[in-house]
Amino acid sequence: MEFSLMEDTVLVKNNAERFLKEKSPASFVKAMIKDEKGYSPAIWKEMAELGWLGFIYDEKYGGMSGAFFDLFILFKEIGKTLLPSPFFCSAVLAGLILNEAGDEKLKESYLPSIIQGEKILTVALMDDRGRWDAKGQSLAAREQAGSSYGLNGTRLLVPFAHIADEIITCASVQGAKNQGPTLFKIDRKAPGLKVVPLPTITEEKTFAVVYENVKAIGENKIGDPGKGDQYVNRVLPKAILLKCGEMLGGMERAVEMTVEYAKQRFQFGRPIGSLQVIQHYCADMSTLLESTRLLTYQAASLFSDGLPCHKEVAMAKAWCNDAYKKVTGMGHQIYAGIGFTEEHDLHLYYKHAKASELALGDSHDHRAIVAREMGL
Repeated sequence: MEFSLMEDTVLVKNNAERFLKEKSPASFVKAMIKDEKGYSPAIWKEMAELGWLGFIYDEKYGGMSGAFFDLFILFKEIGKTLLPSPFFCSAVLAGLILNEAGDEKLKESYLPSIIQGEKILTVALMDDRGRWDAKGQSLAAREQAGSSYGLNGTRLLVPFAHIADEIITCASVQGAKNQGPTLFKIDRKAPGLKVVPLPTITEEKTFAVVYENVKAIGENKIGDPGKGDQYVNRVLPKAILLKCGEMLGGMERAVEMTVEYAKQRFQFGRPIGSLQVIQHYCADMSTLLESTRLLTYQAASLFSDGLPCHKEVAMAKAWCNDAYKKVTGMGHQIYAGIGFTEEHDLHLYYKHAKASELALGDSHDHRAIVAREMGL
């Protein structure tokens, strides 16, 4: 079987690797944790100029009409350096939702500015119980006078909400006619909307978004009423696969770091990599990495080719969730005490593994999908 990358894909990979190695060393990632914005506007501008933000969007909106698999490889390289940026929430989740649900006027109004990095959006879809909720049952949009709505409820773990121009959410429209889950875009500075910082394991800029009778009018709606969950569900496979790519890249870097350490760290007059238990740990890490690569490449390739892959996408995410944690956990065992210090880099990947596990569905959720696809 042929698993080598196409020439264009290799070019994307190599260019991204060079750029990210220079722009996003571990020292930069740690600095952005303490930075008020949590990302570099200068690097964001460069990413836009490179065409990353519009990689898979139509050229008529300023995109590149690139292959989805190439974007997957780009996110793998981003995962290796843990580049802090609103790329995923703005140019992926928000952009794809607008592209899927919006009419031509809306897309022409928003997509070019998102692709050029001039406008940043984020998406609030996790409910106050911590569940990824596209149906929006816990966030109500009650009909009011003048064909407007009042949004009330809370959304958790919303990335970069503090710098977003607008926030996309899904609310259950209630009134004379209960129209069901509907997508809305709300200005971050709208009266009644509160953005509350949340302490998270990765210390990235993540927030709770509280809607207290936030007014929304017709122009705030995205797509048809009652179809919000359908739009989101059509976008999710792309977002899940790109998250898997990011996790695969993080695993690659964790294995590289750990194996190199095992070769260089001497104890009792020899490198610790000569000890059988360390060799077995490294072998297990490599096995998990390569099995993850095969699963994620298969799912991303099938999706990029437009082939059915609902089960494969779920399998990839469920596997990544567990494998990434195991790989970084074994890395900590090999590094011992030094690997747990804030000065070291490995803890960044261990934390990223846990946060990624909970993003877009945990292993339980995706195993249930696989089971359903098997007819169980």
